[in-house]
Amino acid sequence: MNLFSCGTVIETERLLLRRWSMQDMPGFLLFAADPEIMMAAGSKPVLSPEEARAELRRASEDPYAFAITLKSTGEIVGKIKYQNDVGRYQVNGVSIGYELARRYWHCGYMTEALRGMVRHAFDVMRVDVVGIRHFVGNERSRRVIERAGFVFEGVVPQAFRRFDGKVFDDASYSILREEYETGHVSASRRTL
Repeated sequence: MNLFSCGTVIETERLLLRRWSMQDMPGFLLFAADPEIMMAAGSKPVLSPEEARAELRRASEDPYAFAITLKSTGEIVGKIKYQNDVGRYQVNGVSIGYELARRYWHCGYMTEALRGMVRHAFDVMRVDVVGIRHFVGNERSRRVIERAGFVFEGVVPQAFRRFDGKVFDDASYSILREEYETGHVSASRRTL
């Protein structure tokens, strides 16, 4: 991944995506301690203050992890991050992962944050492809990903073993630079 300034803030109409700090614990716990949210993302929910501090520290030290905050109030609504795209080899690309606190579902915040991350990846990081995945059956994530403009690539069977041993198939999506720049998806990609 291309590096960018640790002070990077990504701005959208209603949101600021900013770096985490250790003072963000109350907002962090809104999603990180929620089993439904974290299990759907493939992560273990934090169960103790020690686990919470360790996970928040990890997020605060990751230059690619952002707190999703409301511009109007500064409230933290979720987390979004760039990560290596394990489905692509030696390609100038990133993948995006996210979690959104339950009380902020159905407000369009995650779609907006995801679009901001895509824009930043292409315009600032200068990647050639942005990928994203969700577990097959996670319809909330599917809808967010499709609304953000990602193109379905297919299903990767037995793609992810969660911490509890359960294995999931992944639905895989991407946006190519040409699609981002032109706003058009090629006919061959539409028929996958």
